[in-house]
Amino acid sequence: MSTREILTIQLGHYANFVGTHWWNIQENNFSYDPENPSEINPDVLYRQGELRKKVTYTPRLLLADLKGTFGYLSEEGNLEEILPDDKKEQPEILWHEDKLESTVQPPSKKSPFVQSLEQTNNLAEKITYDLEKETKTWTDYLVPRFHPRTVNIITDHEHCSTTQPFNVFPLGQSLWKTEKFSEDFTDKIRLYVEECDFMQGFQVLVDADNGFAGLGASCIQHLRDEYGKSILTIPVIDSEQRKPSLEDRARIVNTVLSWEQFGEHSSLFSPLCCSSTAWLTPGRARIFDNLNYQSDLKYHSSSLLASALDTLTLRYRHKKYPMSTLSDLCVDLNKLGRKVAATSLSLPFPIAENQDLIDMLEDLDDSVPWTSLTPNCEIGNEYVSQSVALRGIPENRLKRPMEDAKDQMEKLAYRYSSVHEMMSLYLDGACYASASHLTTVERGLLVKDPFPKIFNSNVSTDGNITSKLRDGDVKSVAIMAGLHSGRFIADMYEALIKETKKVGSLRKFHAFEISGLEQDEFQESVHNLIDCKENYEEHDN
Repeated sequence: MSTREILTIQLGHYANFVGTHWWNIQENNFSYDPENPSEINPDVLYRQGELRKKVTYTPRLLLADLKGTFGYLSEEGNLEEILPDDKKEQPEILWHEDKLESTVQPPSKKSPFVQSLEQTNNLAEKITYDLEKETKTWTDYLVPRFHPRTVNIITDHEHCSTTQPFNVFPLGQSLWKTEKFSEDFTDKIRLYVEECDFMQGFQVLVDADNGFAGLGASCIQHLRDEYGKSILTIPVIDSEQRKPSLEDRARIVNTVLSWEQFGEHSSLFSPLCCSSTAWLTPGRARIFDNLNYQSDLKYHSSSLLASALDTLTLRYRHKKYPMSTLSDLCVDLNKLGRKVAATSLSLPFPIAENQDLIDMLEDLDDSVPWTSLTPNCEIGNEYVSQSVALRGIPENRLKRPMEDAKDQMEKLAYRYSSVHEMMSLYLDGACYASASHLTTVERGLLVKDPFPKIFNSNVSTDGNITSKLRDGDVKSVAIMAGLHSGRFIADMYEALIKETKKVGSLRKFHAFEISGLEQDEFQESVHNLIDCKENYEEHDN
């Protein structure tokens, strides 16, 4: 079976929080049982290699973050850590050691969870981790091994610096233009692409409201110019609450500039945030009936965004449909020049213990079970183009056999014999005059450590909604996620346009002024927002 490979790029601190959970989810859901193989083709996002005659399997990934965020992780990655010390290459000493004076910085301490990954016995499985308190950065809960080409540390800027913050869009653009960063990064992209047999495109996770937005915009333009492949861009916004400040207005400028660039050079982009509103500051947290999560905690909020991404991308990672591609997804949703889609999540998918899917869907009564993860946007159910994925409902949960069916046999859906058929019928009925693409995967989402323990006590260990109190941790859950395009996207643009009026003159922002950003240039980007908003208002799907 030929694989259509994708390269993933992560740019920014919060983007790496999301990406870490995403790669963890994939690793935890790998199946090594030949009798029960995975339904997902890992080769789409992973690469197989060899290190010192040892087979390796690593994410096909490039990531960048600021100095001070990587902890124990070096720019060479962590792949060599799986080798015994006597197998690792030692640097050749080109000077007399007795004449050398050196200062060695002590290595960063690894979190207890990361230390447990290096243990070869079963003791680690019995340890309880307090990742809410132990997690300071995204490397504190990182499971996969990274290829030496993956990690890129931006040494010219330090995380949380007050003297040289990496906080405005033009700084990211300037960084991309530097020979030190650009040549190295683009060479790594090229090497990844040249390894692929049937390269289909790129996934770009990027911080939406700081300097990484400018870096991401420049990177995406390079990908479009050099490779001409499909690009799915995921701008992410941290939902951590903060006191209002002038910095919030700078974030608005960053967002406006990036929205214009993402729309021009991406095939499709979908902003993600666990807050219902995101400009100027994050608003109230999105509510999930069966979850208890802290939206202020990056470790928590990023796990929800990653769960949605892992599920909605199943469409082009499913072994059953090897010809389904990222470009198919983008073409379905970016008609009429509309480049934005809203992301939805239903976690866990609200099916009750001992309940059949046919009864659960009838109880919904044409409502939709998902929650929007795109800020300032509530997903409608009329004139929608959407790509939805559901995982974790096995065929034996579809309906009762005829001898036990009773009232079920009177329902129209009883004639359908698969989860895919029944869910398609439901989407056709719940979403008026809409075009839906559905992907179904039988196996649920495994949520073992380091996934946060955010499920309410009424969620059973196998992810069903129950009236009993759960004994132990949730092991797996059913989940639904999707991308949706419709008139409701105009609401997101409208909210952002409204906040731009509070920005005023760019002269207030010294960093923008010295970068050469003109007021007229910013206003052109605002006019672009207005055009995009009208585009969603003027046409039916």
